[in-house]
Amino acid sequence: MKDDSKLSLIGKPALILLIITVIAGGLLGYVSAITEEPIAKITAQKKEESMKAVFPDAKEFGEEKEINDEVVETPGCDIVTVTPALDDKGEDMGYAVSVSTKGFSAGLELMFGIDTEGKITGLSVVNCSNETPGLGANSGNTSYTVNGEPWYEQFEGKDERSATLTKDDAKNGEIEAITGATITSRAVSNASKESIKYIAEKYTKGGDKK
Repeated sequence: MKDDSKLSLIGKPALILLIITVIAGGLLGYVSAITEEPIAKITAQKKEESMKAVFPDAKEFGEEKEINDEVVETPGCDIVTVTPALDDKGEDMGYAVSVSTKGFSAGLELMFGIDTEGKITGLSVVNCSNETPGLGANSGNTSYTVNGEPWYEQFEGKDERSATLTKDDAKNGEIEAITGATITSRAVSNASKESIKYIAEKYTKGGDKK
């Protein structure tokens, strides 16, 4: 009888814990299910806004192609997706290139517009939340300006050669680094060059365009 009593004392808490675990797991699954779709919609909307920001003249955008290709020359820099930007005749004007790279921290997400001539039509800093506030995080801050314009707008019109970083005043058309955030600035500059090279190699100069 004593042994049965001991088993009962051990079994009841274990059973209660099991029930709690099952219920908690079910609730987490339910919450995940009901939030998954809204989160996906918000993510898609944000990406659409970024594409329009980097390619404002595009009439529409074609089918997104998943790439997830790490650029060897710049470790930690990944070309994530490429989406054609189309004119009113449905012809390619260029490409919206989604990039994930490592600034001061990992997880710096960027979107570049690259036209068919290999020039940057725009840059959108999609996510810089892992960068240092007041320093690298200024990469996406509209209030941090160079010559009266947001820092990231310096990239517009640049090609692979001219998207070069300088720590000094950009007197010769270079990209002026963010004060105190050279690592983040260089990461964005390198990502822009890698995006231009990728589009040239895979799309505009004999690439498959698929």
